[in-house]
Amino acid sequence: MIKIFEPFLGEEEKKELSRCIDANWITGGPKVKEFEDEIALLTGADYAVSCMNGTIALYMSLVAMELDKSEYFEVIVPDFTFIASANAVVLAGGRPVFCDVKRETGNIDLESAKKCLTVWTKAIMPVHIYGQSANMDQVLAFAETHHIKVIEDAAQGVGVYWKGKAVGTFGEVGIHSYYADKTISTGEGGMVLTNNKEIANRCIRLKHQGRAGRGWYIHEEIGYNFRMTDLQGAVGLAQLRKLDNIIQIKKDHEEIYREKLKIDQVKFLENNKFSSTVPFRHNILVKNPTKLSKYLKENGIETKPFFSPLHLQPCYNDNHIGNGGTYKRDPNNFPNSVWLNMHGLSLPSSVSLTLNEIHYVCKTIVNYFKENSDENISDNPNT
Repeated sequence: MIKIFEPFLGEEEKKELSRCIDANWITGGPKVKEFEDEIALLTGADYAVSCMNGTIALYMSLVAMELDKSEYFEVIVPDFTFIASANAVVLAGGRPVFCDVKRETGNIDLESAKKCLTVWTKAIMPVHIYGQSANMDQVLAFAETHHIKVIEDAAQGVGVYWKGKAVGTFGEVGIHSYYADKTISTGEGGMVLTNNKEIANRCIRLKHQGRAGRGWYIHEEIGYNFRMTDLQGAVGLAQLRKLDNIIQIKKDHEEIYREKLKIDQVKFLENNKFSSTVPFRHNILVKNPTKLSKYLKENGIETKPFFSPLHLQPCYNDNHIGNGGTYKRDPNNFPNSVWLNMHGLSLPSSVSLTLNEIHYVCKTIVNYFKENSDENISDNPNT
């Protein structure tokens, strides 16, 4: 079976882990600090604060932005994203309000976001979906016009830039995720990025049981244990040294997929003109992804559907999401999110894929459409 994704780990990670064990320091310590410094250098952020995972990074960011000072607050979240984007808002005491996305890219649609604005709207959360930047010029202008804050979900955006500036560094705060399938991985892990010293210090206290540091028992506020370990930091450092190579391989693989699948029955998401895309997944759009996925599985190829629209998630019924104009559980309010879910399929995306494996995946897809040549994808959201 050609897996949908496998982590890209090797001797470099083993060596870094061995150094931690030899030093007998495996909880948060010098490796975590070094990893934070390297991420800050990579992104240009003044502060990088590590934590357990991307969801917690979003939560800490929302709390540190003091959105929770309102008795009730709402955050505009794209309907087409992994559910953690919305869950973090709930965890921070707010309500997510879902807006539609652009069909061409999967990124946030600000015309739809306008319909979500209420007196309770305190922030907007652009998600740099599948490793491509949202239009940050438009997002920042939208936020300024409506006097709200920007929190960037750049969980899938390591190494991605908008007009030469790293995603996650445009708003008041942004985050990375280092889960196993991300561009670089620490197994589990997240990072808060900000140029605001007060936000950074608040995040440090939140992850350190309400303290500015470890080793004493004075707690300035309620905090938690959201720390990253040195074992994770060590793996992250090894991954960072391979980042340029990882990005180039991902781009090369994407180019092959696009070249080999130039057939009428297959479409691809468009690339933003000003975004440097780092493919989080190699994605295609087809008429019947469920049927194609079954065929590929029968031929030893693992795939995944696109993200399910948040407004259709069972946990987000009308009692659990905000009061914005498009939050109702009505697919007519989210035609592009629904369409992408209906037609999207993620193909094997491991950095370790061989060229023979990619060629085999593409050949198998082409063979499928030779047998199903009438399956032409339509732009009609109802088909």
